[in-house]
Amino acid sequence: MSAVAVGGERRVRAPLTRRGRIRLGAIAVIAALLLWSAASLAGVLPANVVPGPGEVAAALGGQLVSGGFWASIGQTLLSVFIGLLIVFVIAAPLSIAMGRVRFIRESLWGVLEFLKPIPPVALIPLTLLLWGISPTMKLFLVVFGSLWPLLTQMTYGVRETDGLALAMARSYRLGWWRTIRRVIVPSLLPFTATGLRVSASIALIISVVTEMITGAAGIGKDITLAQVSGQLPLMYALIVTTGLLGLGLNVLFRAAERWLLFWHPSQRGERE
Repeated sequence: MSAVAVGGERRVRAPLTRRGRIRLGAIAVIAALLLWSAASLAGVLPANVVPGPGEVAAALGGQLVSGGFWASIGQTLLSVFIGLLIVFVIAAPLSIAMGRVRFIRESLWGVLEFLKPIPPVALIPLTLLLWGISPTMKLFLVVFGSLWPLLTQMTYGVRETDGLALAMARSYRLGWWRTIRRVIVPSLLPFTATGLRVSASIALIISVVTEMITGAAGIGKDITLAQVSGQLPLMYALIVTTGLLGLGLNVLFRAAERWLLFWHPSQRGERE
C-alpha cells in the first residue's frame, strides 16, 4: 500500500486489484494500437518498413488457419517446456546442496559466475559443430541460458529458510529427507515460482533467437523467412505472436503459482 498526503493527513491508497491491473493493461495496449494506426495513416512510419496494424492483423488472421503456423509454435514451445523441465531437474538438487553446504557453495561459486555472463548465442557455433541444426542444439542453448535465474532464486530460497524451523527439525531428529520436504521445500517454493517465470521468458527468447540465426524449426525461422521474402505484414504478425506467447507463458505460470502457493501471504493478500 502507498500513502498519500492530503490536507496534512496521510491517507493509505489501496493496492490495485487483479482486475484493475488487467483493465489498465488493456487500456495501454489499445492506446499503443491507436498511436500505431495514427502514425501509419499520417505517414510518420513508412509503409514499406512498418505496415499498419490492420495489415498485420490480416496477416495474423491468415496464419491462424495455417497448419504450418501452429506446427512452428509447437516446435518453439516444445523446446521451451522440455528445457524448463531439464533446468528444474538440475537446479533443484544443486540449489539445496549449495544452500545448505558451504563447501559446495564456495567450490562452485567461481565456475557459476564464469558461466552466467556467457550469452547462449555465443555458443551457437560450438553447438552447430556438435549437433548440427537439430532440436538437441536448440535445447542445449535453452537450458544453458535459462538455468541461472532459477538456480539463483532457488539457492536464495534455501538460504532464507527459517533458522528456528531448522533447529526444531534437528531437535526432533527429522532426518535430512524429512527436513528438506517439511521445512526447506515450503520456504523454497515462492522463490522457485519467481525463478520459473523469469526462466520461461528467457527460454522463449533463446529459442526464437536460435531459430532465427540457425534456421532450426520454429517461429523464429518463419520470422526470418518472412523478412527475406519481403512479407513484412507476415513478419510483424509473427513477431506479435512471439509477444503473445510470452504473455501466455507468464499468465500460465502466474496461475500455477496462485494455485500452488494459495497458503502464502503474497497470494492470500491479492484481491480480485
